Amino acid sequence: MPANFTEEQRQNIREKLITIGYELIREIGLKKMKVSVIAQQADIATGTFYHFFDSKEAYVQALIEEQDRKMQEALIPLLQNSGKITLEQAIRWFRDSFRTENNILMELTLEDWVWLKSHRTKDDMFSAAHGEQEAMKYLSYVEGVRPDLDVRIIINFFKTIYSMAQNRETFIPEVFETNIDMIFECIYRYAAIK
Repeated sequence: MPANFTEEQRQNIREKLITIGYELIREIGLKKMKVSVIAQQADIATGTFYHFFDSKEAYVQALIEEQDRKMQEALIPLLQNSGKITLEQAIRWFRDSFRTENNILMELTLEDWVWLKSHRTKDDMFSAAHGEQEAMKYLSYVEGVRPDLDVRIIINFFKTIYSMAQNRETFIPEVFETNIDMIFECIYRYAAIK
């Protein structure tokens, strides 16, 4: 890191870069977002960007990790009483995590998803095994889930939501969020103990 940045300055620049990333994804899309544009928006030199992130891919990873961190923070208060949450609480928590203001992946176009998939091969983010592992981690906190639940069905519901978001312009905008609410209602009905 450059010696002329204090730790506070570095933190402020990093936070600014993260905020700008979310804004640029919404404005121009992930694929079109160039490091030079990110740096310009942050009022830093392009070379300075690389003191914070090794590449655009590392930067995008940081954007996703920041959202994941915020999602985890929202879960912690729900777990404080018993370490578990009800299925209803889980559905509300997951639904909130799929709102555009909380999930930049809901803003991505199909073109952006293609870019992301081609640049996120190291961590298997898109593999079935990764999806199942993540789902099982969160389901371990949830009470009231049917014992024969097939987590792959829930994963496919989530992927359906992302597919809808990628093609948002083909949907009737006034009821788009209602459609997502209805998918979460289906998830609840499927997952609940009968």
